[in-house]
Amino acid sequence: MGSITTEAKVGLFILIGMLLLGYMTMQVGQRGVGIKKGYNVDVVFDNVAGLNKYSSVQIAGVEVGRVEDILLKDGKALVRLRITPSVTLEKDVSAAIKTRGVLGDKYIEITPGTRGMAALEPGEQIRNVERQADIDRLLNQISAIADDVKTVSGTLSNVLGGQAGQDSIGGLLENMQALTRNINSLVVSNEATIRSMLLNAQELTNNLNRVVVQNDDKVGEVIENLRGASREMEKTFASFSQIADEVNRGEGTIGQLMKDNTTITNLNKTLASLQEVSDKINQGKGTLGKLVNDEETVNNLNQSLSGINRYVTKAEQFRTFLGYRGEYLWDKSNFKSYLDIKIQPKQDQFYLLGLVSDPRGRLTVRDYTPTGNVTTRTEEWDKSGLLFNVQIGKRFRNVVLRGGILESTGGFGMDYMALNDRLKLTFEAFDFSSDRNAHLKGYADVQLFKYLYLTGGWDDFISNRGNSSGFVGFSIRFEDDDLKYLLTSTPIPK
Repeated sequence: MGSITTEAKVGLFILIGMLLLGYMTMQVGQRGVGIKKGYNVDVVFDNVAGLNKYSSVQIAGVEVGRVEDILLKDGKALVRLRITPSVTLEKDVSAAIKTRGVLGDKYIEITPGTRGMAALEPGEQIRNVERQADIDRLLNQISAIADDVKTVSGTLSNVLGGQAGQDSIGGLLENMQALTRNINSLVVSNEATIRSMLLNAQELTNNLNRVVVQNDDKVGEVIENLRGASREMEKTFASFSQIADEVNRGEGTIGQLMKDNTTITNLNKTLASLQEVSDKINQGKGTLGKLVNDEETVNNLNQSLSGINRYVTKAEQFRTFLGYRGEYLWDKSNFKSYLDIKIQPKQDQFYLLGLVSDPRGRLTVRDYTPTGNVTTRTEEWDKSGLLFNVQIGKRFRNVVLRGGILESTGGFGMDYMALNDRLKLTFEAFDFSSDRNAHLKGYADVQLFKYLYLTGGWDDFISNRGNSSGFVGFSIRFEDDDLKYLLTSTPIPK
């Protein structure tokens, strides 16, 4: 046999290569890009932009299938997945479209469901779907936000830009610095006063606490009285129930009236007689009939009744209050007493008249000019005389303003009413003079019972004459109707 030529060798090599290429093509055609083995499940997404056919399906980063087909169903994307036969999906698995790497390749990530739950059958649909973020919509929102920020920054630039804006900011900062300095100066200069006020408030709290502790037995007695009243009311209700039972059985006067037919017949006759009298009056017969049917008499009577009604209404609006107030001054170890009459012609207006007994007395300033023409000014305290109050007041909602003569000097006061007028906070200022501090007073009244009030506060707390003193006390207030009731209820000895 002759040797093989070079041309025959080349032709044989090319034939073998073509056979290998054909075989590999057939293998690739049989396997395909996707997975031919396994089972199909469906999942529906609102948007599958960027997801391609034959994209990977993964669980925990491990490929378990491929996207076999993408269809349009009812305006949404139906994605059909081919899952490897060895992988079982529970019915509560969830699917989401994820992005891999920098190039943004899309794939489907499946989150496993509950272990032991029934598995998805071939052709079933995954119900739990995580919504994919829409990048285009997000970019549009970011663009709108950027436009808004640009508009705001432009507005701020127009307002604060330029010399006028710089001057405004500079002036604002200077004002803030000045305000800070003023507040700091005020606190430093009044540090002693503020400390004294805090100590006084603490002492007042301790005194009130002692008063409450001392009256603990009385409070318990009041509660026990209320319990006794409750038991008496229960007995009264039981008596009412017994009376109602007797009436239902026809016992007693009322029971006989309701059950006895004779009594009802007599009552009907009485009503018939009254009807006859009423008919005669309507017909104008008799004195009463003429009075009712005569228009002139009726008009005169109506006018008289209207005048009486106006007088009675005015008298009912006019109220009078009488009150006593005692204040125990700690520094003086003595009581300061007030006796007031409050006349209130209107709901929001009143007049106040009163007498004041002050253990410190009344300060009198006198000038003496003895021989030598040298004038000497002396201050004397008159402890024998009484001081008086004459004030007019007006109420505006919870605030009461009053002014006039306070303790025989000109001044004014302000009250704040709270808790349905059971708590009153008061500030008074009077006795203004150039050579001494004004008389300032602050206190609070708390209603304990109907007529009794507990009071406490600080009197003349900026005095430069040594008259500053805290106090605690009580006050009693009666209205004229209350006084009438108390006087008529007081037993008269025989």
